[in-house]
Amino acid sequence: MRSLLVLAALGWAMSLPWVALFSYVVLIVAALAAAWFLSVSIERHAASTRLNRKVIDHNYVAALETMVADADAEVERLRVEIERLPASRPVSEPDPKADLYRQVGLSPAAPEWLVAAARRAYRAALHPDRHPASAKAEAERRFKTAESVFDQIAAQG
Repeated sequence: MRSLLVLAALGWAMSLPWVALFSYVVLIVAALAAAWFLSVSIERHAASTRLNRKVIDHNYVAALETMVADADAEVERLRVEIERLPASRPVSEPDPKADLYRQVGLSPAAPEWLVAAARRAYRAALHPDRHPASAKAEAERRFKTAESVFDQIAAQG
């Protein structure tokens, strides 16, 4: 019943000349706003597809190709150098001095005072009297091995 009263009131309002004119103006303004909104939306869509399009900069591509060519030349130069290195000295050839120093945890470039300090530390840690009777034989073997290595280092230096 309420909706019937609302429809009757609208019908009566539309019968008045000034209300009909106002309604037509509102409809025209709404249609123009809808058309404007639709055109703006279409324009934004077209602009966004244009922005997503990939643009190729030929100068940038040329610079990248130059960089790749330089890198390839450097790789080739290094390859030649790597092939030349084994011919000068085999990698598998051990350095006896370095092996001696490595046995006691030192570097061949270690100064004399460091070698002497390492020898004292080995003597203190490996001396057979510092170990129990069950481990004395092993401690004595390790002590003698370390002493012989330090003797050889002293003979070289």
